[in-house]
Amino acid sequence: MDEPRHWQVQLKSLFQLGLEQTGLYGLYQFGLKTGQIARQTPVHPIRPAESAEVYFPWQPVSHADLAAVLKGTEEALRLEAEAIVSGSFRGFGGPLCPIQLRPAVTPPAHWTKPTPESTQQDIKFFWEPARFGWALTLARAFAFFGDERYARTFWERLEEFTVFNPANAGPNWASAQEVAIRLMSVAFAASLLRSSSQSTPERLRLLRGFIAAHAERIPATLGYSQAQNNNHLLAEAAGLCTAAVLLPDHPASRQWCALGQANFNRGILKQVALDGTYAQYSTNYHRVMLHCALWIAALYADKKSIRVIFTAQALARLSAAVSWLGAQTDPVSGLAPNYGHNDGANFLPLSTCAYEDFRPTLQAAGCIFSENRYFPTGPWDETGLWLGCSKKADAAVSHPSQVNPAVLRLSNPDSWAILRANHFHSRPAHADQLHVDLWFKGQPLALDAGTYLYNAPAPWENALTSAAVHNSVQIDDLEPMTRAGRFLWLDWDQAAGIHRVEAAAEISARRDGYRRIGVGHERRLLNPSGHEWRIIDRLTPVGRKPKEHKVALHWLIADLPWSLAGNTLRLEHPAGSIRLSIDCQAPGILTLDRAGERVFGAGSAAPISGWVSPTYGVREPALSLNMIWNTKLPLEIVSRWQLPG
Repeated sequence: MDEPRHWQVQLKSLFQLGLEQTGLYGLYQFGLKTGQIARQTPVHPIRPAESAEVYFPWQPVSHADLAAVLKGTEEALRLEAEAIVSGSFRGFGGPLCPIQLRPAVTPPAHWTKPTPESTQQDIKFFWEPARFGWALTLARAFAFFGDERYARTFWERLEEFTVFNPANAGPNWASAQEVAIRLMSVAFAASLLRSSSQSTPERLRLLRGFIAAHAERIPATLGYSQAQNNNHLLAEAAGLCTAAVLLPDHPASRQWCALGQANFNRGILKQVALDGTYAQYSTNYHRVMLHCALWIAALYADKKSIRVIFTAQALARLSAAVSWLGAQTDPVSGLAPNYGHNDGANFLPLSTCAYEDFRPTLQAAGCIFSENRYFPTGPWDETGLWLGCSKKADAAVSHPSQVNPAVLRLSNPDSWAILRANHFHSRPAHADQLHVDLWFKGQPLALDAGTYLYNAPAPWENALTSAAVHNSVQIDDLEPMTRAGRFLWLDWDQAAGIHRVEAAAEISARRDGYRRIGVGHERRLLNPSGHEWRIIDRLTPVGRKPKEHKVALHWLIADLPWSLAGNTLRLEHPAGSIRLSIDCQAPGILTLDRAGERVFGAGSAAPISGWVSPTYGVREPALSLNMIWNTKLPLEIVSRWQLPG
């Protein structure tokens, strides 16, 4: 679509996002420009409090229980803890990187001022070590191995942070969500290390001052988080609740508690739909939302019932959200589609499972919010053990083909597929309407590219949101929505006409994103036999004289050995040969890209073509198959996947 003018963006944002969100954002900007927010968050050193009293609500875990869930993965925990002692951690769950806690400029200026971290690089790489997620690994390792070096490393790093990052100064205080996540990580790690000789009264006084300074930063910008209507609000509400519970005698404790609980319950009702769909349309942010809810439940675990904290409506939404994630998760591997934004967030890394494994979250959330266990006993149970929910259900449940009405999924014993069809009620993340994920033997075969980077030079600045890299159809090289900012789409591409025929293993839906240029698009997903999957795209002229269009079908495919014969791609999988054939009544041109390079066909590849990003800042090669037709409509395209049997 044409690039919108600034006034058009402002007007459309007002109407499409709503007066409440745009108004709250406007008030936040007013507070920044007038200096009001800066005055509410003055710079000051983080000093030890007079008292060393900190109330830790989490119950210790016995060594025997921990050994039972760690069985076979103890060495992985030890190696990760040793890397942290040596100064490295797995940023975004990916490769090892240094634990850098010192800002580029010291002493840092007030957080509202520009910094090298925010203007010269992707600030997420600076924020990630300062979330202190690695501290949870140290604390878990101390609980199992009893090695005092792990406790000493935590406290020395905390002291380093407080020296080089005074309250409200520098980039580590710019985002209240980052402040909240750090507060929660440090509080939980300190609770697991309370028996260590390193946890001296002086350090506990410093911890108390650290918690208070972090909680005091959050209320000033709650309006911004309410305007965003996403994980920012939930994390900040959870941070306020944490400070209120750990420091019950602090003068602001009651205010933090009231603000935290009210905003959390309100946030869940605004962000989680009745069917469990999350407002950010992302599997990873869906996990972040459930992490926040699990944290709140564990924080108030000494209450007789979680209904004391969560409203009945919020609990119903959370139960539906667990069901949604269960329908997205592979029962063999615990992986899930790389749907929507994936910024590497995992602020409850409480197991030895990989970052991309959703079983720890699903198992714990299932126990708390739907009173079910999704998986048999395994290392994914460690998260629930720490959060006090491992004993709440004994029976494992099966994974039926459709466990949530919002997830358009078809399954058989070896493979499953999802057709993405959303009617958006909040900002879409990616231009991915009618995208199809296909999974085979626990791994993605036709997959979603992910995110890679939010902030980077062209062409990588949040580039993987484009329709061009999703498994759908693009018309005339246009996006189906108006790109109005790095994180903002307007004129949403809505899905409708969703239809299921369970007996025939068929799901269909249509979209309206290209109707404004006279093109209708309907897609059918079929599984006529256990080893065959069919995706049928029908493109029709809408409301005007048919004209020629450029139609591009795209498939992003796992990086497997390949060969091409005509319009059939053959892949060599450990289980046998896989074939993808494209059939159409009109002649088309087929190309294949890998890692930004054209490996079959004429022309050159787009730099973003043939990549998949499993977590933030990491990209890996994939196969990008494109088939292009320049033709008048109607047009029907059949993609046929044949899996080994």
